[in-house]
Amino acid sequence: MGVLRIFFALSVLLGHIQLHWLISPIYAVQGFYIISGFYMSLILNEKYTTPASNLTFYKKRFLRLLPTYWLIASIAFVVALWYYHRGESSIQLFDFLHFPANASIGTYAYIVFTNIFVFGQDVALFMGISPDDGNLFFSSSAYGEAYPLIRYMLLPVAWSISSEFFFYLLAPFVLRNKPRIIGLLLLLSLASNVITNYYGLNDSNWRFRFFPSELIFFLTGYLAYLIYRKLSGMSISRTYRYPVLFSTLVLLTILLRLNLPYAVHTIALLGLCLISVPYLFHSFRHDAHDRLIGEMSYPLYLIHPLFISIASFTPLGGPAFVILGSLAGSYLCYQYFISPIELFRSKIK
Repeated sequence: MGVLRIFFALSVLLGHIQLHWLISPIYAVQGFYIISGFYMSLILNEKYTTPASNLTFYKKRFLRLLPTYWLIASIAFVVALWYYHRGESSIQLFDFLHFPANASIGTYAYIVFTNIFVFGQDVALFMGISPDDGNLFFSSSAYGEAYPLIRYMLLPVAWSISSEFFFYLLAPFVLRNKPRIIGLLLLLSLASNVITNYYGLNDSNWRFRFFPSELIFFLTGYLAYLIYRKLSGMSISRTYRYPVLFSTLVLLTILLRLNLPYAVHTIALLGLCLISVPYLFHSFRHDAHDRLIGEMSYPLYLIHPLFISIASFTPLGGPAFVILGSLAGSYLCYQYFISPIELFRSKIK
């Protein structure tokens, strides 16, 4: 399933440099949520199966994501300072140039905490800093505020990692063979989508980044796991794994780029992933090359804003520089940083 994961990561990268070759970044992130829900369901029902193992689950999950985030966010901090030195700002990085001079202690504390630990970066999408007293306030259209809080994240793309963390906190209590709870949460998430749309809260933040509404994608991953559990007890041929993979990528690209209503796009994404993810995982789970490709998706997702920003400093800056640089950077990050951490993480009991 690594190719599907890198497909979503590349969709985000290409969308951010205005090359609309694959699917929209917003749908790609939702695809990641489905895969995350699948993997968490698999782990919690087949490895960390008891409440006593919850702490180990949490430690391993956060060690999986936080060190890589810290590495790339540290580099982003330096690049953002370089922008400030030049008297410029990058939408991909912390906007030092336009930081409010009267920011309160509470505002500083929130920004420091969420930039270090990631928690709350998705909430920052719905907040601004008041130009009057420097305090934080909630806004239904934060991007229209004078100082949207998301502009003061070291890696603004990490808002989705914050949503992942909230799902991790919830996962051990709902994913261990509790279909009734899953069904109720699915209905509540669907209701969240309907209610926010009814009240006109349907901009990109409310439609694609509001955790209660996005929960439906994580939980669809649980449904995909139930299908996989049925497949794992059957003799399923791997002969068609490449045609199924290719068909999935092509159908996702075609259907999610057609001028169709959001609801139709959502159903297409949920349906295709629900059908394909169980078979693809079953067919590729022992493929080392597919695993390596998949492991590059997370650093690629985090690192590509750096190369978009750095591109403006070099005469070679352009789409090729961003794409090749991001791919090379993600490989080096995995090979020389993530892999050693994974060895340490594997020893945690």
